[in-house]
Order: sequence, then C-alpha cells, then structure tokens
Amino acid sequence: MKALLCAALLLAAPAARAAEGFKARGFVLPDGAVKIDDDRYRLPQPWDEAVKFYRRAYPPGKYPRKTLHNESAVRAMNIANPSGVEWEGVNLYEAARGEVRLYILAGKEPLPKSK
Repeated sequence: MKALLCAALLLAAPAARAAEGFKARGFVLPDGAVKIDDDRYRLPQPWDEAVKFYRRAYPPGKYPRKTLHNESAVRAMNIANPSGVEWEGVNLYEAARGEVRLYILAGKEPLPKSK
C-alpha cells in the first residue's frame, strides 16, 4: 500500500510543476510570463523549455497539436482545446531573437454555476 502511495506522489509531481504560474482565460502560463497585449504573452523560457512545459501542463493526447507552417524560419505550434471553453486554442511561437510568445484564441464563455 505504501509503495502505491509513493508511486502516486511521484506521478503527481510533474503535474504539480506544470501547474506553476498563473492563468489567463483559463490557460496556464508559466511564472515570469509578461502580458504584452490582449491575450498575448512573452514567456521567460526558450522554445524547447516552453514546449516541455506545455507538454506536461496540456498532454498531447488530450490537447491536440499541429505545427504552424510559414515562409519564415519561425517555429510555431497550435495547441487546441477540444472543449473550447474559455480558450479555443493557443498559438505558441518563437519570435525574433529567440523570444517565445503565446497568443490565446478566445473560446466560449463558461456556463454560470447554478446554486
């Protein structure tokens, strides 16, 4: 029984680390993220670390991803929210000078909680 409890705690540790930070439109942003415009944020970490953070926070099996292609050498991906509540999707991209930015695509408003 103790071994099962220890295993559960070890599995929960990455989820707890991924949940650090704050939320905007219900979407988790890492500590150090800076708002630069409505629904636009600059992330403190480099591209590879940002991708790892969001892989833990939003597992690809539940939140589909697709690479966004363009003519420039900018790396970009979309993370979709199947429920569409609060946020429909997020575009994560690497801007000039290695700066990682994020744009939250607004979704449906959550239903009010009934009393």
